[in-house]
Amino acid sequence: MWRTIPIAVLSVVSGLAQAQTTSTFDCSNFQRFDGNTAGTLATFKQSPETMAWNWFVCLNQPVSASGTQREWEAFKPSEQVYQSQGQAPLPYAQREPVPEAVLKQAASLGLNPKAPFQNLGNDTDGSTDNGTQQVDGLAFQMGNQVPEAQRGQSVRFHLMMGLDTFEYIFGKELYNRNGIDALTSNLNFPTTAWELKTAWLWIGTDQTFKATLGTDGYYITQAYYVDKKGQYQVGYAALSGMHVINKLTPDWVWSTFENLNNPKYTVTNDTPAKPMTNITGPTAAAQPVNASFQKQYPTLGQYELIGVQFDRHEPQPKLLANSQMESAFQSDSSCLACHNTAAYSKRKGFFNFALPENGGIAYPTSVLPDSDFVGYQKLDYVWSLKRAQWKR
Repeated sequence: MWRTIPIAVLSVVSGLAQAQTTSTFDCSNFQRFDGNTAGTLATFKQSPETMAWNWFVCLNQPVSASGTQREWEAFKPSEQVYQSQGQAPLPYAQREPVPEAVLKQAASLGLNPKAPFQNLGNDTDGSTDNGTQQVDGLAFQMGNQVPEAQRGQSVRFHLMMGLDTFEYIFGKELYNRNGIDALTSNLNFPTTAWELKTAWLWIGTDQTFKATLGTDGYYITQAYYVDKKGQYQVGYAALSGMHVINKLTPDWVWSTFENLNNPKYTVTNDTPAKPMTNITGPTAAAQPVNASFQKQYPTLGQYELIGVQFDRHEPQPKLLANSQMESAFQSDSSCLACHNTAAYSKRKGFFNFALPENGGIAYPTSVLPDSDFVGYQKLDYVWSLKRAQWKR
């Protein structure tokens, strides 16, 4: 269901975006920038934070008037593109069916087997669809005010892609490692390429906890994952964070949102654990835009934009992280700089963006020089390609 949404038009005054008048933003073809990339880019540069919120609102519209599925939930799940045997994926609009065992368990638990489910990964050893591991290789835990049964439960993650991202990957047969290994030049995704990464608090079937998170403004949906023993876990999950990524600019646009209440339910790896907060934002430019959109869209009012990166030459924000996805390394987190290292060498494999520093490692917060990538094919910022498996 597409519609035109009212938005607050913001202009930059004294370095801050200030609400001025009411205008409209058309969601009907937003993933392709309404067929006017140059015009969208010009509007975007007036206030990147406003455009990021417009996209977030459009992504959270229902797909149809009669359904509950949101627009972003119609994106293609990455695990159905980068498959375990390296086989070709189904067309974009087709989905692998939800496992029958999940549907049976859902019915027995009082869930709706006919409603959508989020697949939140596979925790078994050697799985190609890990749903808990962050970039630093660590899992991120729930805690603080969560029920005892959820204490220590990992926050879960899910990658998805838009139509034009999928079509580019499919057309170049990059859905398996063989296709990536055969590259002889750098990749160049279309300007209308989109990717999403979402973070989720696991609820299970605890109705009291589900109601609490609902009151705190979390979007809640049915979900499942495979635990370490290979058993399906079925229940509800709450959306705690979302990276929204597209290629409106050559360096891509990196915006990230999270729920204001995340510190109540997620914790650091300190001893004792502390509530997890975001040290990179909301940025000064994001704060007034957040206030405007949160007031105008109360169903999204507990989510906030942390910030936007879009140009390597822009000095701010240098750091950008989502506390739910880059929790332990926020001080070394730059979405743009990290993803700029996406590269592959037939001899060396994927580029290693973990940089040695003071006896440990750090992650790039500025774009690395081209000389670091001699012998590599650049993957145009798309690190999800690393999930591609050799064809078997």
